[in-house]
Amino acid sequence: MSLFRFELRKLLLGKKNLVLLLCLLALYSVVGLASTMFLIGGNDSYRAYEELATDWEGSFDGEKAAEAEKIYQEVSARYGTDARMIARSVKDQPEIILAVNYHAYTERVEEYWNGTPPESVEEPYGIALLQGKISELERQGKQNSFDYRELSASLQRLKELGEPEFANTLLWENLFNNWGEHMMQFLLFVPLAFVIAPVFAVERSSGMDHLILSSQNGRRRIVTAKLLSILVASTVVVVLYLAATFIFGFLPHGSFHGWDAAIQSIPTYARSMFRWKVWQLAAVGAVWLIFTGTVYSLIICFISSRMKSQMGTVGVSLAVLFVNVGLAAMGDTVTQRLGVLVDFGLANVTLVKEVFGGYKVFHVFGMNVSYPVMAVLVLAAIAAVATFGIYRGQKSRTIA
Repeated sequence: MSLFRFELRKLLLGKKNLVLLLCLLALYSVVGLASTMFLIGGNDSYRAYEELATDWEGSFDGEKAAEAEKIYQEVSARYGTDARMIARSVKDQPEIILAVNYHAYTERVEEYWNGTPPESVEEPYGIALLQGKISELERQGKQNSFDYRELSASLQRLKELGEPEFANTLLWENLFNNWGEHMMQFLLFVPLAFVIAPVFAVERSSGMDHLILSSQNGRRRIVTAKLLSILVASTVVVVLYLAATFIFGFLPHGSFHGWDAAIQSIPTYARSMFRWKVWQLAAVGAVWLIFTGTVYSLIICFISSRMKSQMGTVGVSLAVLFVNVGLAAMGDTVTQRLGVLVDFGLANVTLVKEVFGGYKVFHVFGMNVSYPVMAVLVLAAIAAVATFGIYRGQKSRTIA
């Protein structure tokens, strides 16, 4: 236990790291506060929006949709069709924000029934589109194929979920953007690389690792203490991010309205096949970030155990994090061939919206396995390999 406390103090309680943690806390607080204030003008504007939205919540209403469409056309003619540009321009006009949001909701209802365009490269979605694809496979006699089973399962889940409903989840949308977009990786995972990188690299650069690992404490105890310390350090940094963005994201308006709405009422998760409430998605999202942060920290730890340079460790760790961003940018031809690498690359699998925002299935040994389950299995395997590699790598560093 004394070894663990010693290693943890080196990672978190040194002067440099304490300053870094304080700076991160300030940064995360500003991110949560600024993103909320940017979302809508202020407390009065949000209260007005909340009161207006109460009358619009629930199932699709054609009259409200027509009213929202009229306002949206007027606003888009002035500010353009980009939703963020509109929001930036009318953040002090809650009635317009409500109409724009209901217009977007109307489009999601249309997609639910009719589906995405046939040329869309996204996963098939929509009652009519799925039914059409299933009927085509039936005409071809492919009822036993993987595609047929996957499409049938998607259609069944979509029918069970039912048509999306409109809800006031404005602040929750902002929270999930902070937790599930690529910006989160820069704010959270990049600093995490700097925190974890020294765990082995500093001692190895000075040559002290030979003596330390050969001391009376023994290699296994020392390496175990280091691993436990990086797991705790990783959790502390992630929880710091989660708590600061959550508290300061809701603090300006002091409202948790929409916490019990279905996650399909949030645009980013409109195509999710999980029957969760918003608060459940928030809990799952927090756990997912802690889990993926832990796995990434073990990868950093493995890289640190093989390198003599702390900055070199950071550089390789960031390359591992973002390599599949480059792969995805190469176009559909590359991503179709390297789809698994893109799906389970850290830049994708660490994002809550990628894992839980849709319904992707993998065919494994004759079974259909959902993306979240596969992601857990793959990440657990990566963590196990990294841990094994750390122990094996340090064996050769001891003095006989």
